[in-house]
Amino acid sequence: MCPVDKREDPPAPLTPADVVGCRHRAVLRRVKSINTPERMRTLQDLENQIQYLSHHIAEQARRQKILAQLPGSPRRGDKVRPTRIDISPGPNAVEDTLEAMARGIRLITGAVLEEGALSTTVDILLRRDMGHGTDPTLAYAPLVISGHSVARRLRGKQAADCLVIDLSALSLSHGVEVPLRHRALAGDSQRLAMAYTILSVWGVASGDVGLIGRAGAADPERCYIFPGDSLLPGLLTALREPVPHAPSRVKECSYCEYHNHCRAQLLERQDVSLMLPGDRNRALREAGIRTLPQLAEAQRGEQSALAEAWMKGETALRRPLRRWITDTELWGGYQFVMPRRGDLTAQKTGQTPETSAQPMQEQLANVIDIDIDMEAHPQRGTFLWGTFDGAQYVAFGDFSSAGDEGAHVAEFWAWIQARVASAAASGKRLRVWVYAEQGENYWLRHYARKFGGRAYTLADATTVTMPTLDEVNRFIASEQWCDLFRIVNNAVAGTGSLGLKTVAPLAGFQFSQKGVDGRAAITLYEQAIRTARGTAQAARRTLERYNADDCVANSYVRTWLRKGAPGIPQCPH
Repeated sequence: MCPVDKREDPPAPLTPADVVGCRHRAVLRRVKSINTPERMRTLQDLENQIQYLSHHIAEQARRQKILAQLPGSPRRGDKVRPTRIDISPGPNAVEDTLEAMARGIRLITGAVLEEGALSTTVDILLRRDMGHGTDPTLAYAPLVISGHSVARRLRGKQAADCLVIDLSALSLSHGVEVPLRHRALAGDSQRLAMAYTILSVWGVASGDVGLIGRAGAADPERCYIFPGDSLLPGLLTALREPVPHAPSRVKECSYCEYHNHCRAQLLERQDVSLMLPGDRNRALREAGIRTLPQLAEAQRGEQSALAEAWMKGETALRRPLRRWITDTELWGGYQFVMPRRGDLTAQKTGQTPETSAQPMQEQLANVIDIDIDMEAHPQRGTFLWGTFDGAQYVAFGDFSSAGDEGAHVAEFWAWIQARVASAAASGKRLRVWVYAEQGENYWLRHYARKFGGRAYTLADATTVTMPTLDEVNRFIASEQWCDLFRIVNNAVAGTGSLGLKTVAPLAGFQFSQKGVDGRAAITLYEQAIRTARGTAQAARRTLERYNADDCVANSYVRTWLRKGAPGIPQCPH
């Protein structure tokens, strides 16, 4: 009888997915058998899966488009010839990658690297030296194609660290210095860091790594090279993170295959991460508070009140009125005047915003409120700016296949400035409201920086001009540009998100486009500019309704706040 080999299989190497996001999921994926209840699939799950597949298909199409731009022959004056090998996925991918490197291939796509406890894939291994074959100068840099902005302008005393190379010159050019600093998200960063570490162990690391993408929405896709050592501290920190023995809620939970398995445990013990996901609960755990009942009893002021509210199913608590109701921005710049006692009765009886009294009506009659919302694509820039003046929704969009180089932004700006001038002429105050202004501010500045001063002739033969950066900065710093989220954040304490989709229903607004979010909007936009006419028009109509919803929802929330945020419990702290 042959002896039974009881040796266990060696542990699988760590991949970037193991050190990014949820660590508990990485543990579960390595368990061969797990008693996981089958997740119930809803219509929303199906829609999410369709969106994910559509996004994945678009990413793969973009990847192939980028790979098709790699050089196939030398340019005039080049001293090296671009050679390329595409590694096929499979059990021999690591060996195939090593063989390609041993031959000195200059461009290795789909490379798979594995050494010791680490394993990763990169989109391209780029030979950085200008040697031939396997001479002693052989050196490679890992490259990752990113779906996000990969470089940014310098801030403060930051130093530039990027070389830029056109895709058609990869492996033929060392790169040109540019006044930019790399910007890598966690997933891309860990892929590059692991690949750089493995190449260093093999003795063929060039000392740098690269991201392929755009520095700004209007910029061409290029390769941005930067020092690989800058990524190592992040990798080392991730590797030192202890392996969790129990689940804790993070943002990835909503689409994880182990969602039901983990949520059952979290609910059973009323884990504090149900209300405070991710790192937001770290300090509490270090203080020995691991459950919501413990937090509710800990006498930690507002946090304890929110824990109790979460267990009762409440979405939010209203902070004391004295802390926020006098904010002059909410009242068009007027000083708040306390309403007569009888006017507050409706608030105390919990009436809806439509039926309860609103203070400051005389002053607000002199204020014109316009609500705006913007939709953007990470590669193309903005494609829709919507406005709502309380009676009419007006949109300014770009659904052309080639892009309008900012004409719709200039048209939006001209419309807003015309309303500003009209309000001033009639002696009224105009306020333009956004919900969380960072996105709108970024894109207005981006287009002003890129196209400021440029004139555009529209289809009706009128001319509009892109504002300069100085004009944009002056306007968004003025009292006419208002961020409603700032006031919401002062007025309301949430047991979860305080996003518009959460707060607007508290104000009595119901969204018409169920299941459409930021990611879905990007997918719809891609359909609107790339698919058959019928599908494209349907996608555009859905996007405009989605955008209009957000504009109108903003007005509901502002009205609700002006009435004292009725209908939700008051926070005792």
